[in-house]
Amino acid sequence: MSAPVIPGFTFVEHLGSGGFADVFLYEQQWPRQRVAVKVVRPDVPLTDREKYLFTAEANAMARLADHPYIVSVITAGVTAEGGRPFLVMRYCPPPDLGVRVRSNPMAPVDAVSTGIKLASAIETAHRSGILHRDIKPSNVLVTTYHEPALTDFGIAGHIADVEGDNDVRISYPWSPPELLDGRSNGSVASDVYSLGATIWHLLVGRSPFSIPSGDNSTRALSARILHAAPPATQRPDVPPALDRLLQQCLAKRPEHRPASALELARALQRIEAAAGWPRTAVAVEGDRPDAAVAPPEVPVVPEDATAMKPVTVISASGPRRIAAQDPVPAQAEGEGGRSGVPGLVWAGVAAAVAAVLVGFLVLGGDREEDPGVVVPPRSRTPEPVVPDQLTEAVSLTGSRTPRGVLFEWRPPVDVEPGDSFSWHRDDTGEYGDTPRRRLLVRTDEPVCLDVRMTRGQDSSPSASQCVS
Repeated sequence: MSAPVIPGFTFVEHLGSGGFADVFLYEQQWPRQRVAVKVVRPDVPLTDREKYLFTAEANAMARLADHPYIVSVITAGVTAEGGRPFLVMRYCPPPDLGVRVRSNPMAPVDAVSTGIKLASAIETAHRSGILHRDIKPSNVLVTTYHEPALTDFGIAGHIADVEGDNDVRISYPWSPPELLDGRSNGSVASDVYSLGATIWHLLVGRSPFSIPSGDNSTRALSARILHAAPPATQRPDVPPALDRLLQQCLAKRPEHRPASALELARALQRIEAAAGWPRTAVAVEGDRPDAAVAPPEVPVVPEDATAMKPVTVISASGPRRIAAQDPVPAQAEGEGGRSGVPGLVWAGVAAAVAAVLVGFLVLGGDREEDPGVVVPPRSRTPEPVVPDQLTEAVSLTGSRTPRGVLFEWRPPVDVEPGDSFSWHRDDTGEYGDTPRRRLLVRTDEPVCLDVRMTRGQDSSPSASQCVS
């Protein structure tokens, strides 16, 4: 393991190794700063086509600015000795998020905010025609300003070209069923799945289908990902709507997941608003906040043209070969070198540079009021605190009929106007709300349903029933 000589950079230390590259800490001589340099290992064969793509894609993508939540590339090149391609990237101190949450999972408010920021980065990549295909906690670094930064686009691919890939490498614990069984080489829906699995991991400290002290071999994990129902986090401080959203992200069928990373970000923003948490802006070029996800605004008084105008600054916080990128026993999840870029694979070097370079400036997505309008404080009489009334679960039964499985439930309290019932299918990840007290599921397969009663911001415990 030798660090190459790169003019203008001084080697400091080895940070870690991945599937095809070593990562070193260098000090750039001018301007003086510490950088992470990812260098293709000498034992990794590089074809002329890969070298050509490396150059072509680097030149094409260098025109884009750095996204705030994607690790930026400073420069790229090829070493004089051995012709090893390298990337010079912004240095993010270890450890990565996978290591950070292993023994100290995130609070729901922080996990949701992090999810919105990562969804912004992924949506930006998708709009540029690039799929990441390896989203997981260990590929999220943390900047010196405590912001998440997505890295390791080493197995990324262009949306229009991925189905022609004949060499697909995946990280099992966070990969969707269609990648495991070969139905897909990657899609927007597969990236949404992996992001949902990553947010779930941030809340629990492990991947969704791993079992503490259980069999977490590649074969066992694959079987659970392919056949087991999406699990809930089982954390009492996680809003039920967040659990349902993550289970939707983990749905077996891609069409049952949020249609885009932006749609997932919007759903996370609605959860923030309902919980009264600080709002996290979506950082996607040209995007504007959806009024439906914002908390209620204070009424604005007519503008006085003679008044001084204060300035308000708002900040927003073919045949193919599938190779396991992470053999992952449970204790190895998120592990790797200190660089936070373990499990890298050279599957089209160009895509590695191209996608990491993806970035956009945040254009006004967080400006929610005109700084020239004076908004007086709103006073109101405090409302009395109403204790939670939905402390018991609904009484749920299910029976098979000629038309399918009929689920019926009895609420724990008298129904009032505006009450509804939220349901979730464990087998498909589908969910919905209904004012009725029954639901017909048209299927001949075994099915499990979770139901809870909702009244305003209050929800009852979930009741579950399975019918074979």
